[in-house]
Amino acid sequence: MNGYRFPVGPASTSADVTGKFAASSDRRALLKRVAGIGLAAPVLSAFADQAEAQETPDGGHEMGEIGYVGSDPQSPGTGAESPVPAQVQPFTLYDPFLPAVEAGPKEITIVARDATLYVAKDVPYAGWTFDGTIPGRALRVVVGDEIDFTFRVDPAAATSHSVDFHSAQTPPNVNYKTIMPGEELSWSFVPKHAGAYMYHCGTPPVLMHIGAGMYGAMIVDPEEGWEPAQELVFVQSELYLGEGENGVMAPDYKKMAGMTGIDYVTFNGYANQYVENPIPIEVGAPVRIFVVNAGPNVWSSFHVVGAIFDRVCVNANPRNQLFGLQSVSIGPGDGACVEFTVEEPGEYVAVNHAFGHAAHGAIAILHAE
Repeated sequence: MNGYRFPVGPASTSADVTGKFAASSDRRALLKRVAGIGLAAPVLSAFADQAEAQETPDGGHEMGEIGYVGSDPQSPGTGAESPVPAQVQPFTLYDPFLPAVEAGPKEITIVARDATLYVAKDVPYAGWTFDGTIPGRALRVVVGDEIDFTFRVDPAAATSHSVDFHSAQTPPNVNYKTIMPGEELSWSFVPKHAGAYMYHCGTPPVLMHIGAGMYGAMIVDPEEGWEPAQELVFVQSELYLGEGENGVMAPDYKKMAGMTGIDYVTFNGYANQYVENPIPIEVGAPVRIFVVNAGPNVWSSFHVVGAIFDRVCVNANPRNQLFGLQSVSIGPGDGACVEFTVEEPGEYVAVNHAFGHAAHGAIAILHAE
């Protein structure tokens, strides 16, 4: 894609940055300068040769060049840092059932922690996490709730982090700021729109932070609530693995940025966990599944084999209704909810109907009795 230019953050004017790009003959020096100010431009020196090789005759660059992007363009980034393997935590099933919630003020605290977890059978993974799990815990609130939020970074964490709530309407440079290990940041917001929203670390490069495990779902219920149903939450994400230390896998940023070499696609952070541990549902009773696609790159075509969705709410907002669907497409960073009822006992398979992704772990068995 000839003539591609990188977006400019508020730390410099467009003219200033254009002049720096034109005047610089040392590509690596430029990468280091840009990394220091957190602009949305290439940063990882490990990929400098790749970037130079893709330079076009008019001075532009192909889309394959690595981007240094964050939620707050003024926040410092973590550059080429990646999670460091530690003691592996035992596998714990991620509970897919979503507890009910009452309207009212809520206090939410999230702590960024380094953790090494299993992401598939016998596959330990060095990750960055919220509260020690991948994904972070599912949060549930109601439209109009006052949310008092505190974010902390564990003093033992190796690097800095932040939190970006898709459910909030707030200036990112104020409330999505990157903070260092041992620091905390508090702020408040009131969600105004119902939905199944993603939250994630927004520290640049955000691709690495999400890819390393820093994501979760916040379900915002409508003020009038939902009709009774068996309610589940699935957060889809994909994993790009590289060799770490002592047999522990680590995030592979080059594979993430190239959007190639997916190793696993998961529901709730562990490939096939609901094949190994089927989810019980009741015949004849409505089922509602909130689905958030954390990405960082691939779409979900969410489908339940043997069922037709009576209703689908795009972004899980009941004002966005579709009826009688076989599947729903959910892009990275988006969400939906699906409703259906099974009429006979059996095993119903929830999948990403892009079956290469299902074969990589995005599959769950719903055991109906």
